[in-house]
Amino acid sequence: MRLIALLFFILAQTPVTPATPQEWFQLGVKKHDAGDYAGAIAAFEKAKELKFAAPLMLPLRMARVYARLGQRDKAFENLKLAIDRGYGDPSQLNAWNDLLSLRDDARWNDLVATAAKNAHPCRNSAESRQFDFWLGEWDVEQNGQHIARSSIQLIVDECVIFENYDAGNYSGKSLSAWDAGEKRWEQFYCDTSGGARYWTGSVVDGKMVMTTEFDRGGAHVINRMTYSKEGPDRVRQFIETSTDGGKTWSAGYDGMYVRRK
Repeated sequence: MRLIALLFFILAQTPVTPATPQEWFQLGVKKHDAGDYAGAIAAFEKAKELKFAAPLMLPLRMARVYARLGQRDKAFENLKLAIDRGYGDPSQLNAWNDLLSLRDDARWNDLVATAAKNAHPCRNSAESRQFDFWLGEWDVEQNGQHIARSSIQLIVDECVIFENYDAGNYSGKSLSAWDAGEKRWEQFYCDTSGGARYWTGSVVDGKMVMTTEFDRGGAHVINRMTYSKEGPDRVRQFIETSTDGGKTWSAGYDGMYVRRK
């Protein structure tokens, strides 16, 4: 029994070489937390060599350790890599004592500012601001007659435009947003009649142009909806329909949003 106990003791004391990039990363974290910065970097570099699949965690850790070692250029190189990949928590950057030595460097404020932009991507995206001309409180008119009221607001950290259309016995709501992955605008509209439409499009010559397609009565229908700014306090919404694949169009709804003052 003593021999077995001794064997287990020896095995417990024998260091185990990490086999996966995740294990190398965890070893680096342990050494970092223990203050063994040279050992931490060696482990992190091995995790990097083995393609550790964590695009933000690894460069952030490496930046912190390189800063502790006084290797500023490598610290900033890794910090920039994480921020270029989308890292967006400036408060965390300012909270890490590991990075204290970097704060008097001119590169620090620029990287923190970029991280702050990453935290609010839509606020700083030119595409996400293309449809802002529709924002506001509106009276909706058709042929000069008042038909509805509409409130158009920015929500979800300025990523989404929310429409609340109210015509009394009829109402509808829509969400519109720039899809950065698809490189297009998308809108989903639903109303009290049970209708629902999904639109996609983009800005063409300063106008927001969206289309939706569906089958009705044996025909394939394309609706094209155009929002155009008609001065500082007016936005026109014009919908056309085609049943021949877009060769010809017939006019449909033509409404004017007039800013309520």
